[in-house]
Amino acid sequence: MKHSLTPVYCFLAIMLVATANSPAFAQAEEGSLWRDAVVSDLDVDFGDTGFHARWKFHRCDCGDIRVMVEQIAPDGIVTGELLMVSGVVLLARGFDQQGGDIEPFIQAPSLMLQLAYSLLNVVESNGPGAVDAKQQWNVEEQKLDFKLDTGLATGMFAAPWRLKGSGWKTESDSRRFELLFQFSTGEPGAANHSESITLTGDLDYLNEEFPYSPTTVLDDWRVQWVSLNETESQVITGGLTLDELRQKADQL
Repeated sequence: MKHSLTPVYCFLAIMLVATANSPAFAQAEEGSLWRDAVVSDLDVDFGDTGFHARWKFHRCDCGDIRVMVEQIAPDGIVTGELLMVSGVVLLARGFDQQGGDIEPFIQAPSLMLQLAYSLLNVVESNGPGAVDAKQQWNVEEQKLDFKLDTGLATGMFAAPWRLKGSGWKTESDSRRFELLFQFSTGEPGAANHSESITLTGDLDYLNEEFPYSPTTVLDDWRVQWVSLNETESQVITGGLTLDELRQKADQL
């Protein structure tokens, strides 16, 4: 399957990848992987489509992932908060535009985060521990398509493609990066036509405290059991706590 950016939602064909079981490092130590970041700030521009997004991911060693969402499109702005619990149940709140099905809100941020990690692995395969002083990156490929394989879904960006940018360690020990990814539209006879994605971000490998404790009451969040293929969410009432929801998830 070859993706283009028109429309941008051709990218949105995967579920959240469960990276929560990766070990948390006190800092970006030698041997750590890009995806081991505890907090990932990601800012993405989708070429000249008018789509722009800012996402903040916080990975808990308990298995949960929180995502703060701001997506800007020509037809409006989408903002809200997502919480994936144990990789099987999705919570959402704050989306004024949200309908019954909240799963689509997690698809774009999860895919773009995996793309960022994969691109960083191309330019620095030794991981964040190898990035200290500012590095300049420039990689070109004329023949081989760029393949994205998350373990749950695959995607392909057509050759020729080019990846350039830079990365560096901040004073707080996080890793900053700026990447421009250009690739062919993949359409017959369109070898000279390309699309681009600009990704900038900050990856923090410190084991920061997760913003929600097990006793957090989840009333007014919407919940949807994606592992059961639910297509409609329900509003939580009755004082259900995050720990109780985790226990239900672990019973599946």
